[in-house]
Amino acid sequence: MSSFHERLHSALEDEVVPFLALFARLRDGTQVTSEIADGHKHMGNKGKPINKNTLFTWASLTKLPTTIAALQLVEKGSIQLDDDVSSILPVLGRQPILSGWADDGSPILRKRRNPITLRHLLTHSAGTGYDFMSQELQKLHSSRGTVPSQVATIDERFDLPLLFEPGEGWEYGCGVDWAGKIVEQLTGISLEAYLHKNVWAPLGATSFTFWPDKNNSRGAELATLTRRIRKTGKLAEIKQGLGINIGATDCFGGHGGHGTAGDLAELLSFILANDGRVLTPRMVDVMFENQLSPQSQSVLQNAMRDPTWSVGDFYPGETYNWGLGGMLINGSTNSKAPFNRGERTLVWSGAAHQFWFIDREKGVCGLFMTQVLSPPPVADAKIRDLTRAWQQYVYQQVDGRRNVVGKL
Repeated sequence: MSSFHERLHSALEDEVVPFLALFARLRDGTQVTSEIADGHKHMGNKGKPINKNTLFTWASLTKLPTTIAALQLVEKGSIQLDDDVSSILPVLGRQPILSGWADDGSPILRKRRNPITLRHLLTHSAGTGYDFMSQELQKLHSSRGTVPSQVATIDERFDLPLLFEPGEGWEYGCGVDWAGKIVEQLTGISLEAYLHKNVWAPLGATSFTFWPDKNNSRGAELATLTRRIRKTGKLAEIKQGLGINIGATDCFGGHGGHGTAGDLAELLSFILANDGRVLTPRMVDVMFENQLSPQSQSVLQNAMRDPTWSVGDFYPGETYNWGLGGMLINGSTNSKAPFNRGERTLVWSGAAHQFWFIDREKGVCGLFMTQVLSPPPVADAKIRDLTRAWQQYVYQQVDGRRNVVGKL
């Protein structure tokens, strides 16, 4: 048993995670690792062990397929990345900028100057924040006597002012939810229907849904969401599921998806292989290009000085930008990092401590999937350490293969 697998066994026994689905593949499809590991309490499936058909709450992992759907429309000429989307999304288009606060505590709002583009929405540079994460939007709710809402539609839930001029800042938020609505407006069908036909079907993937209780044709079990009890460090079930999904009737393309770990791994593998099944090779290349303005990139870089708000594993000395679908890690000056990512590795994560990466330079992609929520803005340190150990293991296998091939 490898040292990583010993650590994985201990993590399950000690309730660091309730269960894990782990995948890592090379560009040619060779498996580096493919494992489903369940804890001794079987918290994953209403008392049953999880399996390859178990549905996971994807949370922000949903942003990747939604982004790809939007990019397909760019390829078809239905919209361009730098088109102003205000006419397609009138509720978003009418939003002012929250520019400050008056002495009496009331918000200072001013008219927006810059257009809101699809590129801005896909890269969190439109000013569209999440009200459960943004202190400014929480203060706005407080000034209005309202609370972050659990309402049915995107128009209702995200009817909030922008936090900065589009293209002049960076704030993780609901831009991809709005992008999913653009897909619906331009195609005339639901985002779920569009994704099934145009993203998942070419990959042979069938599990994805925004409503697992209604649209789960295979009858697969939904993995239990858990939270860590701070006093004991143990895990407890969250019976109502992901709070931000409660009451939704729209397809929230930024966080509302559910599906198997294997189907998401197929999407990651497609992007790495770049074989043209879902996007053209050129558009996949664009996904790995820096998309942020210098102003926006500077804000992101500053936000990542303390990366504990984000799920995953990040180090001082790394340079960050945003691609299309995730964050780009553009190299590192940190010689003490426990593993070396390739240049322009694309990564992102979900609130339930899921994490994926696509490293085109080293020819490997990976997915770390569990279901543990922690209160924002701080991710779970124990799971971050386990994510690091998993990536170390994967890169050791990849670098080892490269060394063996080099000696033949």
